[in-house]
Amino acid sequence: MSASKLQQDCLCHDCRQPLDARLQADAKGGYYTIVTCWNPHCLLRTFTRSLSSYTTLTDTDWEAYREMNRVQAQAS
Repeated sequence: MSASKLQQDCLCHDCRQPLDARLQADAKGGYYTIVTCWNPHCLLRTFTRSLSSYTTLTDTDWEAYREMNRVQAQAS
């Protein structure tokens, strides 16, 4: 799947904006796709995961990442 097609199909769990999709080397000669939300208003901003793990997170996992961004925003 091309990066542009992937971005159209993969939306942020919270803000529903297209995710930034990149290929990451796997140290075995292959690659896997990583995705990141860069929306500055989203509580999942800068959260990067492999596409396969992104799609399997639980509500508890999502909230843990939101909380990390809340704490980081308060510290700024």
